[in-house]
Amino acid sequence: MRHPYCRKQRASAHGQRPKMAVPTESDLAPARDAVGTLLDSLGLSAELYAVEPREGRWAVIVECATESGWQRAALQAGPELLAAIRGDADARAALLAEWRTQLAACKKD
Repeated sequence: MRHPYCRKQRASAHGQRPKMAVPTESDLAPARDAVGTLLDSLGLSAELYAVEPREGRWAVIVECATESGWQRAALQAGPELLAAIRGDADARAALLAEWRTQLAACKKD
């Protein structure tokens, strides 16, 4: 008999976190394009970015120029990222508003 606090029991008691399937190139390329388009909309003067799948969402790592050097920000996006690039105005506006506040210190054109 297992102790009630053993690892296997705790995992089943709290449920498993759903894992995102390993994205294919067809998933990653549109996500990367969507991020590039959204960052262009913010008018940042200089930025580097990467897009990675993480915990069922997209992790967007952005490094941008600031007055004192460079800033690194870890942004999150879910399915709304691809919806924004397909023309969903609400998804686009929500992502831009969230990212604009997190990247407020970045230099603009």
